[in-house]
Amino acid sequence: MDLKVVIFSILFFISGLFIGSFLNILIYKLPRKLPIFKLYSICCLCRQKVPLIDSFPILSKIAGRSGKCEKCGAKIPVRFIIVEILTAVLYFFVFLTFQSSINTIIGIIFASILVVISFIDWEFMIIPNVIVLPFTIIGLVLSIIKNPSKWWLPLAFSAGAFVFMLIIHLIYPKGMGMGDVKLSLMLGAFLVKNVVAGLFIGFLIGSIAGLTLIVTKKKSLKHFIPFGPFISIGGIAAFFAGDYILSWYVGFI
Repeated sequence: MDLKVVIFSILFFISGLFIGSFLNILIYKLPRKLPIFKLYSICCLCRQKVPLIDSFPILSKIAGRSGKCEKCGAKIPVRFIIVEILTAVLYFFVFLTFQSSINTIIGIIFASILVVISFIDWEFMIIPNVIVLPFTIIGLVLSIIKNPSKWWLPLAFSAGAFVFMLIIHLIYPKGMGMGDVKLSLMLGAFLVKNVVAGLFIGFLIGSIAGLTLIVTKKKSLKHFIPFGPFISIGGIAAFFAGDYILSWYVGFI
């Protein structure tokens, strides 16, 4: 492998760690309707300001800090570290896969937004419009720039994914929320034709996870299961391998 590619992949990984800390702030503040443009860190329990370095859990550990709020003693949630590492890994593979292309820019934006949406939906069972709607427009613009001669395709697949999910929502509103419907709109904007593979994988993983939770009695049919994280996993898989998945499926049938 080219040394330059390796170096830049590592730099993208490191960048992902730092940006993951910013995503943690968004994940915490957006569903609580706290001001997101004041990028100071706050304790998840007492909501008091904490030192800036505590926004970076991994760096905080390296610096020998306790990992606790100095005011109330609450520990930094493990989720903060998970988000940092997950974002870093995604950035690493985005650059390693697409290198110097517009797909790298699209992938970085797409992965970042899906990380935020997944963790918010998992905890609060909401997908904020303030995230999904503006980034649907951004996704459409980037996809059209990528392939201007077929500018209508992102619009068509985005609308198609939205209508498909809306029908499911109307048939079974308890199993599919409007947030998931709007998320599919964003997926179509970024993935274009590969949104088909993304939704298929999302439904497959979501169904397996739901059945597993029901069988293990951690959930019942009366409980809501956030579907956004599974759609996001499908979206990431489709972004990296959507063409291969669609080709395999067409060949299979």
